[in-house]
Amino acid sequence: MTLSESEQREHQTNQSSKQNNATNSNKQHHLDRTTTTPSSEELCQTNEHRNPPSTQLSEENTPLESPTATSDAECGEGVIAPRPPDEGKVEVKRPSSSNNLESQPVPPSGKDEGYAWVVVFTVFLVNVLVAGYVKSFGILYILILESFPDASGAAAGWILGLLVGCRGLLAAVMGAFTVLVGPRACVILGALFVTVGLLAAVPAASIVHIAFTLGALVGVGLCMSETPGYLAVTDYFQEKRSLANGFRAAGNPLGGVLFSPLVVALHQHFGLRGALVIMAGIMLHMAVFGALMRPFQIHQKLIQAEFWNDNAHRNTSSMSISQQQVSASSQKAKKKKPLNFHILKNPAYLVYLVMVMCVNVALPNALLYTPVYGKSIGLSAYENSVIASYTSACDFVMRLLCGWTTSLNLYQTHHGLITGLVVGGIGCLLIPLCNSMWQLLGAATLLSFCMAFFWTLINVLLADHFGGEAMASTWGFFRMTQGVCSFLYPSLLGLVIDTTGGLTIPFVLMGTALVLGGAVFSLRPLIARVSDSKRDENLQSSSLTGESKA
Repeated sequence: MTLSESEQREHQTNQSSKQNNATNSNKQHHLDRTTTTPSSEELCQTNEHRNPPSTQLSEENTPLESPTATSDAECGEGVIAPRPPDEGKVEVKRPSSSNNLESQPVPPSGKDEGYAWVVVFTVFLVNVLVAGYVKSFGILYILILESFPDASGAAAGWILGLLVGCRGLLAAVMGAFTVLVGPRACVILGALFVTVGLLAAVPAASIVHIAFTLGALVGVGLCMSETPGYLAVTDYFQEKRSLANGFRAAGNPLGGVLFSPLVVALHQHFGLRGALVIMAGIMLHMAVFGALMRPFQIHQKLIQAEFWNDNAHRNTSSMSISQQQVSASSQKAKKKKPLNFHILKNPAYLVYLVMVMCVNVALPNALLYTPVYGKSIGLSAYENSVIASYTSACDFVMRLLCGWTTSLNLYQTHHGLITGLVVGGIGCLLIPLCNSMWQLLGAATLLSFCMAFFWTLINVLLADHFGGEAMASTWGFFRMTQGVCSFLYPSLLGLVIDTTGGLTIPFVLMGTALVLGGAVFSLRPLIARVSDSKRDENLQSSSLTGESKA
């Protein structure tokens, strides 16, 4: 009896020693898996040492469970090693490599091709009408003053002030409205506002009536028609955004070339009221162009639906996975804030606002005062018209060239903008030194270079630096700042002209402001790096504070 008990103790000791050895072997095998790739035979041997399914495993054996979680890199094959039949385990196979996400068909994004060029062409035509009306409004302004000779200069000034102010100050609001209702509805409503404003001005009997209709109503309509185009081009283009923006921006100078002689011809044949009626019909065409501005989300869904219909013969499961990814990405793209005020706290964005405050001193005013300076040096009205037409035509060509060269990545975009501002500043500084039409044409060429690079690249820079989804806010506040400056700067420059009695000092101020704007914008990369580093430090400090509290 005593010998039997000793044999039993020895047998139990041997069993516990074997279990400990098996446990240590499993631990070592689990550690080796982090550095080496076991073969399928080794994995099977490891599985043979496991306890039956009914046996509860220890924490050391837990990593060897769940063979379905073992990847191809861990097993070296596409099939998990089966367990012995006596353990009651089922063989589990991984999907073949053909079902991996890398091999699944990727639906097109709908950008940079196809209907995107239809959209940019419609935006180009809208810009022709909007900029053409604004740049020819000087002629309309003279005709209005002839029809209302008793109107005071202050009252007549409200017409231009409301037109320019509503067009610029409401840009942020119209950007948010575009996000809410889409570019198509916004442009159509804008065209209706412009048409109603022009028609309502026909029976006008006072200058106040004209200011409300041709100033406020038309200004709001122009802002509603113009703003969605900037956002639509940003949505439809990614790789070719610079080229598309060059084509879009080229509509502005072309409108200036076409509308001025058109307004003069309409007035000669039909009078002021007849000209307003015909112009209302012309501007109503913006509703047709706006109807072609398909919202990008709808366009993307149509493109991807056509793609899946064309690939219906492919694996249904892989297509369902891809469609889920597409729907998730489209839902993510819809989440745009109509108006994001937090962008005003970004120091890098404030650089853009300071820059436009400097640039706005020169770009609209230099074009207005160049004919005045030409008249002061003895140029005829015909010679001044040649300079104005040449400036618009040169601006048109340079905007196309700017978009094309930028799309070829011949230079960095912000370097092109800085160069344009400096060149334009030099052109403004040279204007007081000109004594003939040919010299003024040379200075006007430099000024056209500045306008082309600024208006072509500013939209691209805002989209690249702050994202296309924030374009409604970044572009809106940018244009709002420009609208405020458009109210203030003309009167300040007029005060300088009255004080100095000439145009030399104003052109020196314009040239200096352009160069200063380029210098301010050159600091943007440095300010962006400093603000990003401070934000990272704040995030790290806040995370450390949260961990210490926890």
